Amino acid sequence: MDITNSVGERVTTKLGEVVIRKFLGKGKSGYSYLAESNDGEYVIKFMHYEPCTYYSFGDANKVDLEVEAFQKLASLGIKVPRLIEANAESNFLLKDYIHGELVTDLVIADAIPEFCVKQVFDMAKVLKDAGLNIDYFPDNFVVMNEELYYVDYEYNQYDPSWDLPNWGLYYWANSLGMKKYKETKDALNINQSADSGVPIKRPFEGRVKSWCESFG
Repeated sequence: MDITNSVGERVTTKLGEVVIRKFLGKGKSGYSYLAESNDGEYVIKFMHYEPCTYYSFGDANKVDLEVEAFQKLASLGIKVPRLIEANAESNFLLKDYIHGELVTDLVIADAIPEFCVKQVFDMAKVLKDAGLNIDYFPDNFVVMNEELYYVDYEYNQYDPSWDLPNWGLYYWANSLGMKKYKETKDALNINQSADSGVPIKRPFEGRVKSWCESFG
């Protein structure tokens, strides 16, 4: 199966056969799709091993890493989708689908509710106390029933350079840049350089400071 273009494919899972209906996005570790069975909708994530210029997973199996991350985040009380199946042989994860609004769409509309910002700060505090960061890029968050969910499982050891106030919030604040990035896939709309993974900061420092003063 071509994991970069899997819409219409059928996959056998522990729940039975699911049909891939829609591409949801690509991250540093995998391609995610909306999948459907007779019982409901799910997210299926096929792990990839494409290089990333600013991040390395080492030699570890990415399915195993995601299982470990799910267990750790859930134990800390971080709202994440339930992990249904981790299939190392077929290189995929099957997760609950969180029906809600993608935070990226709220960023683009410049319509992020305060409760959403407060909840990501609450997550960040728990994680920092545990010595961890998560990937605070807005594609990784969904709001459902006024609850914020982290729909990825990735985490890393805490580093202030990559935490919420110093890294993630600048993407949450960059409405126009995020819109252009989604339209063109040109990372220069949101990052200081194409391969750095470091967000554009100067135009958004005031908004980020205001959020930190209110919720940090």
